[in-house]
Amino acid sequence: MVKTLSSGGLFGIDSVSRKSTKYRRIILKISGEILGDKAGNFDPQVFSYLASEIFSIHKLGIRIGVVIGGGNIMRGGFTHWLNRIDADLCGMVATIINGIVLYSQLKKKGIEAYLRSNLEVKGVVERFNKLSDRELYDKGAVMIFVGGTGSPLFTTDTAAAIKASELDVDLLIKGTKVEGVFSDDPLKVKGAKFYRHINFKDVIEKNLKIMDTSAFNICKEANIPICVFNLMKYPLKKVVLGERIGTIID
Repeated sequence: MVKTLSSGGLFGIDSVSRKSTKYRRIILKISGEILGDKAGNFDPQVFSYLASEIFSIHKLGIRIGVVIGGGNIMRGGFTHWLNRIDADLCGMVATIINGIVLYSQLKKKGIEAYLRSNLEVKGVVERFNKLSDRELYDKGAVMIFVGGTGSPLFTTDTAAAIKASELDVDLLIKGTKVEGVFSDDPLKVKGAKFYRHINFKDVIEKNLKIMDTSAFNICKEANIPICVFNLMKYPLKKVVLGERIGTIID
């Protein structure tokens, strides 16, 4: 059954009602590094899987905003053969490309979705408008936010935190390829300590690199908790239902 939207909001809500979900308004930050295959660029199976995961919680009546990274194409802060400003601009364009692909996958599933950018690209993607796009979000449309913050030197993590604050969400979810927050990079450091729960003060003081400090500070000020988890391993539905998946930062 295809779920559609009317001016009144979402219909055809799954038998698991919104009341049974712990979080009803979310921003999902998708790390670009999980979007590519071994050669980089795009992994079609990953995009299809992500669309299915988003669909699974959309049926519950969850309000969903997606901020997508561009690391499968270009990682601004890690591209040393370009100056940082130009590399960041390339990274922002990369997020637009990824957003178009995800948008296409969501539309295939009959999901009402809109693509919005903080970086103006006329004829390709509309610029974010807080009032009208907030209304679409509130009614149940899936909003895909691309273009980062629209300015270089800021990561898509910061863009996700800003959108979380603008949309008054209950939870910012960072979907990545690791289990959650560790004392060191678990892919490089054997025996790195895993944190099931950590507060904003400690994650900032310990300089843990799962997200940038500005993103943590924005969420701390707005009193928005963050869940970091392995998006390719655990169902997104478990997170919104409040199961103990990944790491909670609050």
